[in-house]
Amino acid sequence: MGISLLKTAFRLLASLKVAIPLLVVLTAITITGSLFPTPDLFWSDAYLALLGVLGLSLLFITIQHAPMILKRRGRNALLGVIMTHLGILVLIAGVIYGGYTGFRHEIKLVEGEVAVLPDLPFVIQLDALRIEEYRPEDFPRDNLEKLPKKVQDSHVTLLKNGRPWIEATAAPGRPLRVDGITLLPSITEVGWFFDLIVTDPLSRERTIPVPPWEPPVVTVGERQVMAHGRMLGGNPELELFTKEGDALVSLGKVRKDEPLSLDGFEISVGPARRYTAMQVYNRPHEPVLVAGSALMFLGLVWHFYFRHRDRRREGRSDA
Repeated sequence: MGISLLKTAFRLLASLKVAIPLLVVLTAITITGSLFPTPDLFWSDAYLALLGVLGLSLLFITIQHAPMILKRRGRNALLGVIMTHLGILVLIAGVIYGGYTGFRHEIKLVEGEVAVLPDLPFVIQLDALRIEEYRPEDFPRDNLEKLPKKVQDSHVTLLKNGRPWIEATAAPGRPLRVDGITLLPSITEVGWFFDLIVTDPLSRERTIPVPPWEPPVVTVGERQVMAHGRMLGGNPELELFTKEGDALVSLGKVRKDEPLSLDGFEISVGPARRYTAMQVYNRPHEPVLVAGSALMFLGLVWHFYFRHRDRRREGRSDA
């Protein structure tokens, strides 16, 4: 019964009536996922399983038709078809392998802080972020905020077991690659990271980080206060808001050496530090994808070369 079931599964997957609908569904999902990005769609078990079933179907079709191809006249050209199928199978295997073994993270690195990721054998510390802007007079007609920075160097230290391991510099277009892992800073998402210092009536201090990508809500006395920071002329400034009904109401601004008193609390701004977004990823399947692409290209060239050659010979024999 087990052998009969395997034969039935083989005949089912080796049928174009199954392979073509699978290809259509997979193509539709891929296009939809590309046009409307869905987090981790192409890394999901369901997508990789569907890709695997399509690969099995293509493999079984190739196995089923290979003997007939080898017996036919003009088989040299048809060998290219088999080679192309094998290239596609290698590509599918590479994508599945990368989906289960590779990873991609986007993190925010703040000067002087470390980032710990579960997939990494090391910890990333941003020692300093060196930024040099273009001057407005150099590009008078352009919005400098949309242009890459003149200099944008992330000086990082990679730590293993709590000790410095590698010190290096990464920048947009100049990623840092270590043991197959790539660290690539964002070309646009850079800015300032602020600290809010809240001192209560008993002179006890709390330091609250104010990341621009996730402004915090802070309890000051009986108020819920939100903080938003920006850099003006090299000086940090934090504006405080509270919610009254459905509206946000400004409570005032806090600047360097200009604290704000609120309900007996003193609110001041701490040191500002640079931050950058960084992509950290591993692509162990890249060599497999390159090999599959090369095999598929070679199969196509082989097929069209021999098919053209055989047709020329047939034309000469008919003449």
